[in-house]
Amino acid sequence: MKRFSNLIWLLIIPLLAFGIHKHYISLTKVDYVKEKKTVQITMKFFLDDIELALENRMEQPMELASKDENKLADKFLETYVRQKFKIWINEKEMNYSYLGKEYDNNEIFFYLELENIDEINSIAIENSMLFETFEEQQNYIKLTIESVQKTFILVKANVKEMLKL
Repeated sequence: MKRFSNLIWLLIIPLLAFGIHKHYISLTKVDYVKEKKTVQITMKFFLDDIELALENRMEQPMELASKDENKLADKFLETYVRQKFKIWINEKEMNYSYLGKEYDNNEIFFYLELENIDEINSIAIENSMLFETFEEQQNYIKLTIESVQKTFILVKANVKEMLKL
């Protein structure tokens, strides 16, 4: 499993080194912190990809991460994440807290959290972000639940995966 994780990073790092990219990928880390009874979710996307998707949906310029950023960008981004990212724990759809976003060079990070999670017997994740904009989009999901680590690759034809523990 560690080998597969290293392979993913070897594939992703060269893509991050270029300002212009032709591969459409994202990385979502889902970590269960048993001591805090929380599920912490960090999503990473290329900024220009998210910006294009939002501009296509909202039919207005976004200008993300600039002094001219659309005043409604935060609202639009949260709405987009909530529409395109779903999570089920123990076969129950969960309502996560959207903690916010952060820009870092040409990337955007989204932070989400679930609280009061006593145990996880199964987890399902649906991430259809950017599939409406890029046919070849791949959304990598890296789960860490106690000692279990699992990575999924979601594509337009398969936007949801489930793991039973």
